[in-house]
Amino acid sequence: MGQIRTGGEQFETHIQADHRGQIVKQGPDSGAVDAFGRARTSEPFTLFDSTLRHSENTNKWNATVAGSGAYSHSANESSVLMTVTASGDSVLRRTKQRFPYQPGKSLMVLQSFAGNTLQESLVQEVGLFDNNNGIMLRASGTTIQFVIRSSTTGSPVETVVDQSAWNIDTALWLDFAKTNIFLADLEWLGVGRVRMGFVKDGEHYYCHEFNHANLLDKVYMTTAVLPLSYRIAATDYAPATMRQICSSVMSEGGYEPAGAIYIAGRGAATFSAISSETMVAAIRMASGRTDNVILPAQVDVSVGGKQNDNTVAQWRLRLNPTISGVWDAADNGRGNVQTMSSGTFSGGTVVGGGLVAARSDVEFSPESGLALSLGVNASGESDVLALTIQCSSSQEATGLIGWREVL
Repeated sequence: MGQIRTGGEQFETHIQADHRGQIVKQGPDSGAVDAFGRARTSEPFTLFDSTLRHSENTNKWNATVAGSGAYSHSANESSVLMTVTASGDSVLRRTKQRFPYQPGKSLMVLQSFAGNTLQESLVQEVGLFDNNNGIMLRASGTTIQFVIRSSTTGSPVETVVDQSAWNIDTALWLDFAKTNIFLADLEWLGVGRVRMGFVKDGEHYYCHEFNHANLLDKVYMTTAVLPLSYRIAATDYAPATMRQICSSVMSEGGYEPAGAIYIAGRGAATFSAISSETMVAAIRMASGRTDNVILPAQVDVSVGGKQNDNTVAQWRLRLNPTISGVWDAADNGRGNVQTMSSGTFSGGTVVGGGLVAARSDVEFSPESGLALSLGVNASGESDVLALTIQCSSSQEATGLIGWREVL
């Protein structure tokens, strides 16, 4: 038992300790509740996860290097080593995809890393952020910080809180140069709470919370639809290495894609003879709109119509083929996606497919839609997803791709 005094009144408190003698935290600042204060249960929905066991995972991560900065994969460590040696060097590893945020659900981020020993002229960052908005853990020189980056004014502005000013736990035990798991959860809604901390010994240790409701006159950052990032940069001679390990983004309380399904492709208007593999639909994010989430939702393929015909068709989804043709704005009037229904292609990675003898309508699960969601390359250019059809003999065929848009 204990006592606290607040508002001029004294209250009895009940304090519990675990088997290590550490005080068990309860209430809104504990790991027992999500960003909205709801009791956590084992129902998180994984929007994204990444391990680096066998490679640097180029299908999920982009890398941007400046100066003599470099990165390399270590199979023995299941990590990517990001190294800088001189002033102006930097390495940024960022996911190709952004992750959908659903209002009213807590978004949780977990990222493991091993930082370099803290030193002047060195910046190390881990978090859910891009160049304009986001939340992150930063080691700026010898000072560890939590940061919210916001472009609500039209250009990036940061709210930075040094470790000594963290309002829940200053984490004096934290050694940035050792392996750590960065933890963050947020209730965006434009004005919600953000908590940051670490997972240690299997427990959530929240160290600081940013509260915004009833305090600001506008949203605290432009969007919560953001990529994961790891970054190291040197502003002077500072040979250093940061290790990227594993990461995960979860929607607490499940995830149900919502919104209209838009379509592109040849459809019934162009029911033409196909034998060799032919592209019938393609989508990509429009220039200037690549900060959205475009989730493939369905594929519809129809073949022939002749009685007693034994033609079988194979449809494929190809990621990032080389395409020749004319891109048009999607006819939904939203300006986020461009489409193509007639053109030539070569190459690309097959990321889905099936066989059909007459008609096939495949509706993607939320997990499949997220896995196929369009990303960008290191230059900010959108992925291309193309639907192709190949028939066992010449036969009329057509197809459509459907998608949802999360802005």
